[in-house]
Amino acid sequence: MHTPEKPRIKDIANKLGISSMSVSVALRDMPGVSEKTRNRVKQCAREMGYQPDPALSALADYRRRQRPGNAYSQIAYITNYELERDSNWAFTQEYLVGAKERGKVFGYEVVPFWLRADGMNPKQASSVLFNRGIKGLLIAPLPEEYGRLDMTWKYFVSVAIGTSLVDPELDQLTFDHHRAMQLAVQKLRNRGYRRIGLAMLRKRSARLLHESLDTFLGEHYRDKVLAPIPPLLPKSYTADLFWDWFDIQKPDAIISDCADEILALLKRRNIKIPQQLGVASYCRLPIHDQSVSAVTQDLQAIGAAAVDRLHTNLLRNLYGTQNMATSTLIRGTWDEGKTLRKRKPTSRNKTA
Repeated sequence: MHTPEKPRIKDIANKLGISSMSVSVALRDMPGVSEKTRNRVKQCAREMGYQPDPALSALADYRRRQRPGNAYSQIAYITNYELERDSNWAFTQEYLVGAKERGKVFGYEVVPFWLRADGMNPKQASSVLFNRGIKGLLIAPLPEEYGRLDMTWKYFVSVAIGTSLVDPELDQLTFDHHRAMQLAVQKLRNRGYRRIGLAMLRKRSARLLHESLDTFLGEHYRDKVLAPIPPLLPKSYTADLFWDWFDIQKPDAIISDCADEILALLKRRNIKIPQQLGVASYCRLPIHDQSVSAVTQDLQAIGAAAVDRLHTNLLRNLYGTQNMATSTLIRGTWDEGKTLRKRKPTSRNKTA
């Protein structure tokens, strides 16, 4: 029995009277054809029963990986800080380090790109990036909470790092703040702490969409052993504000995103850590005091995972914004540190 040949891109092009390249660009949702042409191509493909060949897609991916170094495609690592090298955001370079290393595996060169260079706005920056032939964007954490970027997204396949970009919604890679807070509360509870307080700047909580705050409150709601201490969420840390909260609530341990700030305040009263008070971080960064008991973030691993996602999306030609964005969570690991008392051995351990 004769099996009809599968329709090819060339067949669609001949039927519509356009080039095969235009058909390929339209089917992959790449910039370069009008929206009218794109819709015509897709309609024709559906009518002809066209389906892409997965073997050819795999071959194209293989060839891309085998490119020599001087033919690497570039991915732009996008920052939008007030200064190109803003010391307040120096830690985000760790994302770039991880992204660069993973990029080499797939044949990409990951290059930093500051959106505010030469007084550009995001639309102008989009044109510069497009004209350089850059198709993939990694969006670094933005400096503000509930961040927005008005770029020409249809030119690019884009992935965000962190949760600070809310408009548009892109596929994102981020530290698992929910699980990290759960782990931190659990570690303190297992050491006998019962009056666990949370101290965190309000703007930093907002940048995380209050995910860690919600988890902290949820853990206290579910575990009736823990005293329900109201969190301290100031606009900025002042000694008066902190000590008013501390003296009224009388925590026996404090969790923070940046324990260094808390330790500096406690030092003024000569409070001994951990003898008199336990201190922990639920998301310690490499720039923070490494002696603090903490859930640690591997920023390089997050940067590498962001490139993994971007590479997949580039192969799928997911240009522009998506109707249903995805989030990938990277878990942290517990570092025992020196700022919590040791866990009391159980009677079973004593017998052993």
